[in-house]
Amino acid sequence: MKTWQSLGYLGLIPFLACLWLFEFPPNNLFFDPQQAFLFYSMIILSFLAGTLWRKDTLAQYSTTLIISNIFCLYAYFCFFLPVIYALIVLPIGYVSLFLAEYLMSNKKECAYTKPYLMMRFVLTLLVSLLHGYAVVLWF
Repeated sequence: MKTWQSLGYLGLIPFLACLWLFEFPPNNLFFDPQQAFLFYSMIILSFLAGTLWRKDTLAQYSTTLIISNIFCLYAYFCFFLPVIYALIVLPIGYVSLFLAEYLMSNKKECAYTKPYLMMRFVLTLLVSLLHGYAVVLWF
């Protein structure tokens, strides 16, 4: 497994840790696992959107940079939503970003590979399922 794949899958650990800490909180927990889960999710969505910038270096008038900024603002908007709505809206962002990347994979200037797209699909599915599990667990 390549480094970028390992890092991608290791990125699931904070989601899982927050869910576990919510279910089995230690006595001296100094942060809210729900808030940490949502903050991490918003950060990861923004990070993924930011990776679009490096994939747009050869295009003269591409909309990839604008799409990237829209997804970053989308994630930022989620900070202001109640928890239940953020848990529903964030997976929509992940799926939409994956679809945007998939559609851009046909462009010559974007360096997408099949292994990358497969990993992104699996991670998008798992993160969306974890958000769904959080809805069931928390509400």
